Amino acid sequence: MLDYIPLTASAGRRLATNELRALATQRMRDLGYAFVGNEVSPQATGLRFDVIGVAKYTRQVRIYEIKSSRGDFLSDAKWERYLPYCTHFSFVAPAGAIFRWELGPAIGLIEYGAPAFERMRRARRYGMTIVREDCLRATRPSQRIRDRVGDAEWIALLETLALGARSDTTVAPVFQDGSGI
Repeated sequence: MLDYIPLTASAGRRLATNELRALATQRMRDLGYAFVGNEVSPQATGLRFDVIGVAKYTRQVRIYEIKSSRGDFLSDAKWERYLPYCTHFSFVAPAGAIFRWELGPAIGLIEYGAPAFERMRRARRYGMTIVREDCLRATRPSQRIRDRVGDAEWIALLETLALGARSDTTVAPVFQDGSGI
């Protein structure tokens, strides 16, 4: 069981980003995607998806972009280039790092440290365990951007998954119910 990540001045450290990625990866697996991967880069695109989930039969692709701080979000100018590769897109960030009005209408926002977070932290002092579902809250659920990913983008994703072009070696891809896609 995953515990919470304390929001401190060091929240922008790589360790905190990796822990947010682990929480987001588990959330993606819980959604039931056949393939869930971290740090996936389709060949010849210059893009890198923090967390990606690919459905088996429907060409549905969900991407989570991890942002560890407000500065990280403001300095990222390429996230809109990810949209052709997915049917659903969400940011995962600490509460307050991204404002909902800064995002397009279909872009989701999953925040770590939802409004009841301080109450949960106080409860933890008395021995109550905070589970992962209490840490990440979809304060703005993502809406469907498109029905399915386009042919060129789909082929680029499949080639990356099949050939293992560039994926994180610390977290192995997880396939469920057969061979995956």
